Amino acid sequence: MLLTRADKILIGILVIASSGGIGLNMAALSAAGQQEAHVYKEGKLIQTIPLRPGYHQELRLGGAERYNLIMADNGRIRVAEADCPDQICVRTGWIGVAPQQIVCLPYRVVIKLESSIAPDIDDITK
Repeated sequence: MLLTRADKILIGILVIASSGGIGLNMAALSAAGQQEAHVYKEGKLIQTIPLRPGYHQELRLGGAERYNLIMADNGRIRVAEADCPDQICVRTGWIGVAPQQIVCLPYRVVIKLESSIAPDIDDITK
């Protein structure tokens, strides 16, 4: 199947419109209220870290082995180091918009971002 020039223009317009919508949504979410990161280990809340500009904190979970080094800086958070075998939590990188989260399954660590303003979702059904 060959794409005509009109098809390519239509696809370009749709990609630009959808990217713009996603960008506006992310900007609106990031500006909405005070954000906090809740750090859970094995389902228990370990610490709540405020995410605001100019704030920096490091948190180390675990010991010499089986550890996660969590770093919060300027309104975002990440797992900077971990000695888990797959390194998915480290490769997730920085997050800074609720309801993003980072999960380290081998050590059962979850970092959830929550905002002081409730999301505009009424209900979620499983």
